[in-house]
Amino acid sequence: MRHYVLVFSLAFLLTGCNEEVKVEPTPTAEDKQPVEQKHTSLLSYFPPNGSTAYFQGEGNEFASFTLRTTYLDPQHIAQIEDNGGVTLLKIYRITDTNIDLVYREPVDSNPSLPSAAEAASYPVLETILQKPLQVGTSFQGWTIQSTTATVDTGTNIYQDVIQLTRSKDQMTTTKYFVKDIGLIRIEDTMVTDQDEPFVVTSTLQKIE
Repeated sequence: MRHYVLVFSLAFLLTGCNEEVKVEPTPTAEDKQPVEQKHTSLLSYFPPNGSTAYFQGEGNEFASFTLRTTYLDPQHIAQIEDNGGVTLLKIYRITDTNIDLVYREPVDSNPSLPSAAEAASYPVLETILQKPLQVGTSFQGWTIQSTTATVDTGTNIYQDVIQLTRSKDQMTTTKYFVKDIGLIRIEDTMVTDQDEPFVVTSTLQKIE
């Protein structure tokens, strides 16, 4: 009799454990990605307002440049790019899904910036970055190759970097963006008749 009571008690305990213990599957990167993207503003892929970024170039005398950033409003960002040969004013528009270039013109070293209302009227010239921020996303010839790249700029090591590439004719351009900073590196690789390709790079050194 005691044997049967012991068996019954053990079965009851095991049944109770099975009812109470629940094992939840561990979310994968793919499971987390849509939620993270939903709450990630593309504004975070620009340098801070009022900052100046310094890029060191290799392979071309105009590959080094400075980039001054001004927020016209949360949807429009102005950047003045100066490579020592020409100064360009670029205006970007940020939507829920895109970063679009809407203005690009040579200017003097201290140009007047348009108002946010003026910037809102500019047509889209080119898409710079587009959601979903995941491998395989393609737009206007660009393809996201990685969202977890690691880039060593010589002054810092950046992780979870978005890597984009676009190939046209014999030129392949690769851009690297990181959250809370924006562009950190550009690589232009040209196939030549030589054994080695011709490579021009611009790499972020510091932001002030």
